[in-house]
Amino acid sequence: MKRENSNFREEFWKNPPPLPRGVELVRQEAVVVPRVGPGGESIYDLAEIRLPEARVPVLMGYRAPLFPVDVLNQRKKLHVLSDHLRQRDSNARSLPSFRMPMLVTDSASSNVIEACEREELALVDQRGTFFLRTGSTFIRVQGREPTKRSPREPLFHGKGCRIVRVLLQSPAKRWTILALAQMTQTSYAYAHGVIKRLVVEGYVHGGYAQGSRSAGFHLREPVPLLNAWLESGRPTAVSREGFNAPSTTPEQLHRGHSLLASQGIRSIFTLASALLPDERFVSGLPHGLYLSGSLEAGISAFGLRRMTPHNFWVLRAEAAAETEVGGVYHAPRSLPHGPGVALPQLAVDFQRSGGRGPEQAEELVRRFAQALPLSDEPS
Repeated sequence: MKRENSNFREEFWKNPPPLPRGVELVRQEAVVVPRVGPGGESIYDLAEIRLPEARVPVLMGYRAPLFPVDVLNQRKKLHVLSDHLRQRDSNARSLPSFRMPMLVTDSASSNVIEACEREELALVDQRGTFFLRTGSTFIRVQGREPTKRSPREPLFHGKGCRIVRVLLQSPAKRWTILALAQMTQTSYAYAHGVIKRLVVEGYVHGGYAQGSRSAGFHLREPVPLLNAWLESGRPTAVSREGFNAPSTTPEQLHRGHSLLASQGIRSIFTLASALLPDERFVSGLPHGLYLSGSLEAGISAFGLRRMTPHNFWVLRAEAAAETEVGGVYHAPRSLPHGPGVALPQLAVDFQRSGGRGPEQAEELVRRFAQALPLSDEPS
């Protein structure tokens, strides 16, 4: 189960769908299964379907969207997990002899329902679809409620964060979906999903500008959006390696960046290396560099040493951020010694840097807020 399915699970229980008359679905206990890869875990639920004449124990798995081809694989996973749960219980009598596997999704097609019937899985979706066949009980209802699924495009990582960076960099600009998609090299559908989520969460305002015929969207809450990015816990760097730099003077930083550029290696300063002198709020801040090339070349260019104390970090941006189209190279700030990441990105990097970094991040958010343009035009 991917992270987005974990989020879907929370949505499902927060806003449960209508069930057939006489049917009650009661959650009993979560089951967390470690797995390899992003997210690190899958979450299932032990539950009970309560009917007027019986109670049916179920093991619930979550998948949205769900396609007919997925059903067999999900059935196998649920059966294996159910068997392992039975084996791990020291008192087998405390567990039901059989837990019916049950799939939960956002909107089940008729083909999905037929696949679940064929594979003997119970099924429920957010539209009110419900399928159960056990013993003398047979219930099959096709839900008609509008789906409550929220857009799942990420905001603070991946390509979704390209759109967030572009909006934060031009907080007063009105954008069309097409323009944002082109600026960030994402599809129209993807950009639409991100903007829809930003609108739902109140960060972006959409529609027609008063007195204007041009449709578009603009950022209505830039500071809350930036704070949400800071609080998301999502780092832009997929790796960071600490070094000791014998010198971090502007001259040495300029020399190192110029040497990398002469070799065709892209890099951009962050952390203390990306601060202007009057922006430094606390002491003891580490320097840093996003590097898109050979690590050894970076070590050589700045004379870095593999020893403590670490005062210089080399960061590798996630793949979607290693670009100028809404990534870490978007809207670079011009510094005496070379380019630095934009102020919102810099605040995020400090927030993740530890030590007194969050204090410096808070100061940068304050400066970002103070620099926002004033307007007396209604949205």
